[in-house]
Amino acid sequence: MISWLRTWPRAICLHDNDFQELQKAALMLRASYISASILALGLLRGGAATTNAAFCIQEREGISWLTKPNGERFFSLGVCVVNQGASPDQFTSTNPGYAAFQHYQNSNRWAEATLKRLKSWQFTTVGGWSDFAALEQCPGAAVAFIPVLAVGMTCGVPWRDMWDTNIIARMHQIARDQILPLRDDPRLLGYYSDNEMGWWNAALFKLTLEQAPTSGQRQRLMQLLRKTYHNTWSELLKDFEAEGAGSFEELDRGGMLYLRPGSTGIRTYRRFLNLMAERYYSLVREIICTYDPRGLVLGDRYQSFYYPEVARASASSVDASSSNLNAAWNDGTFPRFYLDTLHVLSGKPALVSEFYMAARQNRSGDKNDSSTFPCVKTQAERATGFRNTVQALLRTPFVVGADWFQYYDEPTYGRGDGEDYNFGLVDIHDQPYESLTAAARALDLVGLRNGPHAARPDASLGVPPAPRDPFAGFSIRLALKDWDRERGFVKPVSECPVADLYVCWNKQAIYLGLYAQDIVEADYYRNKILPEVDRAEWIVSLGQNNKAIHARLGPSAPPICDEPAARIVNLSGIYMNTRNIAAIELPARLFGKARFKAGDSIEFGSTFFTHCRADRVEWRGKFTLRD
Repeated sequence: MISWLRTWPRAICLHDNDFQELQKAALMLRASYISASILALGLLRGGAATTNAAFCIQEREGISWLTKPNGERFFSLGVCVVNQGASPDQFTSTNPGYAAFQHYQNSNRWAEATLKRLKSWQFTTVGGWSDFAALEQCPGAAVAFIPVLAVGMTCGVPWRDMWDTNIIARMHQIARDQILPLRDDPRLLGYYSDNEMGWWNAALFKLTLEQAPTSGQRQRLMQLLRKTYHNTWSELLKDFEAEGAGSFEELDRGGMLYLRPGSTGIRTYRRFLNLMAERYYSLVREIICTYDPRGLVLGDRYQSFYYPEVARASASSVDASSSNLNAAWNDGTFPRFYLDTLHVLSGKPALVSEFYMAARQNRSGDKNDSSTFPCVKTQAERATGFRNTVQALLRTPFVVGADWFQYYDEPTYGRGDGEDYNFGLVDIHDQPYESLTAAARALDLVGLRNGPHAARPDASLGVPPAPRDPFAGFSIRLALKDWDRERGFVKPVSECPVADLYVCWNKQAIYLGLYAQDIVEADYYRNKILPEVDRAEWIVSLGQNNKAIHARLGPSAPPICDEPAARIVNLSGIYMNTRNIAAIELPARLFGKARFKAGDSIEFGSTFFTHCRADRVEWRGKFTLRD
C-alpha cells in the first residue's frame, strides 16, 4: 500500500459496486508493481515476463555465482537493517538514533531515496531486519530481497521439542505470515531461516533433558544414550555424572547428566547435536518450501562460529550456508579455515550474512564499547577494512555474497541491549560516511570476481621473517596482526580444520601462531568450572626426533607449557568463549642450532585439540627460512 493511502480514515463506507471497482484497481496496481520490478531486475525475455522465474546459484569455471532469472550473474553485496529506524513515538532526544521521519515526508520518499543511494553505492541486495513492506512499494529499484524469517528462534527452536506438533504449527504460521506478502515479488532472492542461534551444545543437551518425558526430542536423546552405551548404565557413567537418576529407567522419567572431566562424553554431545541439526534443517526447508518452493533457502546465519556437526547436517537442506563474519583483525582480515571448512562441511556455496567495522571517529557519538566487535580509529581505516574484507570474499570462489551490517549507526547511547556501534553507511542524521560509500562504489564486483586470482602463498614457499616483537599487543583484534599471515600460513594435513597455524622466524627463534575456534560452555559441568584436563591442548614436535612440547590453553587459567625454554602467550575466553589465540617462541637451541639464518631448513609438526578433544587439527612439514 502506498503511503498516502495510510492517511485514509479507518472506517470507509463502500457500496458493492464501489468495492468491486476498488478490488480491480488494487489488482491492477499490484500488477504494475510486479511488472516494474521485473523490468528493473531484467527478468524479461523476448518481451514476455517469466512469471515462474527465480534466482539460483550456478557454478561456472570453478566460481559460484548468484544468477538472476535472465541468466545474469552477480555477486550479492547487501545491507542489513535497511529500515526507517525510530518512529515518532519511539524517538527520544536523550538517546538519539536514526529516524527517517525527521528527514523524509513519508515512507515512500524514504524508500525511494534509500534504494537510490544503495544502487549508487553498488549494493545489490537488501538483507535481514529491513522494512520490506516499504521498500516493496518502489518497484523500479533493481535490488534483491533476503528477509530473516526467524521461523525457529521465535518458537524456541532448537531448544524446545522440534517434534511437538504445536511448535511445528507455530513455525508454519510464522513462515506463512512473512513469506506470502513477499513471495510474488520478483526481487525475492531467498530466505534466511533464522539468526545467530548459537547451537550451544551443552545448553541444548541440558534443556532437552529438562523437557517432559513425552517430548519427542528428549525421547530421541534417550534412544541415542541407550544405543551409545549399550543400555548399560555403568558405561554411561564413564562419560557422565548423573543427578536425580540411577538407571536408564529413572532417567527416562527425569534427571540430569553432566560431562565427566577427562572422559570422551563430548562425542555423545556432538552426536546429539548432529541429530538435532538434521531435524531442524529438514523441518525448516519443508516449511519454507510449503509457502515458496522457488526462493533459495540460505541457512540460519551462524554467529561467527559454528559446530562442524551442525554445518555438516545442513548439507541436504540448504542452497547455501550462511554465517556472520566477525573480522579477526582490525584490518578486516579473517582466518582461512573459517569459510573454507564451512564450505567443505556443507558442500554448498557460502553467503556472509553480516560483516562490519566501526570507527571511534564518527558523527553519531557512538562509543563502540559495549562488546568486542572490530573497531578502528578513523573512517579511512574503516573503509580500508571494508575493502579488504570484500576483496577477500570476491577472491573466494564459493562465496556468493556478503551483507554489510548495517544501513545506519546505532543510537548514541546504544540500542535496547546496549550495543552502541558506528556500523552505519549513514550516521544517525542520515548523512553518508563518504569514505566508506566511496570504497563500495569503487569496487568492480564482477571484474574482481572473475579474476584472474593468483594462488595464495603459504609457508611451503619459505618462512617469512618475524615482526620486531611477535608477542606485541597480544589482545583481541591485535594478536598476530603484524605477522605475515599470508606467507607464514602453514597448510593443515587434517580435513576440515577449525584453526589456522602461522610461522615466522628471527635469528634467535622460530615463532608459531595459532588462531582457533574453540567453543567452551560452562553448562557441560555440574560446578560450571572448566577442569584443567579438558582445556585445549597444543602439541608441537621439533626436528626428526619429534621432541614434543605440550601446552594447555583456554579460559579459566593461564597457559601452561612443559618446556622451560619455550615462551607462550594465550588469549582465550573471548567472543563468548569461542576463540583460542596463542603464540609460542621456540629458541634456536631447541632445533639444535645456535642461531638461524636465511636458507636454513626446519622441521616441525603441530597438533591442536579443542575443548575436551572434540576437534583435532594437525600440521607438519619441512620449511626453508626466507628473507
